[in-house]
Amino acid sequence: MNANVIRYGPRPPETRVDHEIDATKAPIATEAVTVTYLTDPDIVAAVLPKPLEPAAEPLVRIQLQRVRIEGRPPFGSAVFSVTARHGELQGDYPLFMPQSTEQSVTGGRETFGEPKKLAEIAVERDGDSVTAAVARLGYQLIKVNGRITGPAELPPDQVNTEFYFKFLRAPDGGGITDPHLVYGEYHRHYELLETIDGTLELGESPLPQEWLLPYVHQRYDDVALLAAPRPEPTRV
Repeated sequence: MNANVIRYGPRPPETRVDHEIDATKAPIATEAVTVTYLTDPDIVAAVLPKPLEPAAEPLVRIQLQRVRIEGRPPFGSAVFSVTARHGELQGDYPLFMPQSTEQSVTGGRETFGEPKKLAEIAVERDGDSVTAAVARLGYQLIKVNGRITGPAELPPDQVNTEFYFKFLRAPDGGGITDPHLVYGEYHRHYELLETIDGTLELGESPLPQEWLLPYVHQRYDDVALLAAPRPEPTRV
């Protein structure tokens, strides 16, 4: 006699675990290439949905990294964010968080509202030479080339905040579900910090140019634009 297993039947309470929440409590080790630069304050203000407001310093932060979480296979991750504030709390507002695995995308996106999308991510070091890149849907979006010039002073342990908006498109097509503003707290400890002399190239992403509905394009690609001509990369 063969026993039938109903894969998608109800599970008992002790097995209903959100593993993304568990992952926030597990040690996370990263090897990252980080680029920061000041930009036009009007550009930052233009991409911030209410109730977020520009921070005192209009800073862009780009980070490409290899991630290792205890109990999971390693994966690639990146973030493109700008500084923001909510009341007196200062933090970063990610516009784009590409990930190399579906599990990383769905966990952070469905649980916290992180603007994650699947992408190809490479972070490589050969001696003092460093390369890092993000590509999605055939578009080269981020590329970093550089050479390590020496060690930098390690920063103290710190807690950094990122702001996310958790929402979904409404099932009737009439906008979005009630959004939630989420604070993501990152407790960071640095083991090694080195300075890189290099270049950053930002490519164009196939997104439409349009409180949150006008900013939905930060999360969902307009696939009709994939056939549009691709501009040359901009060297920053």
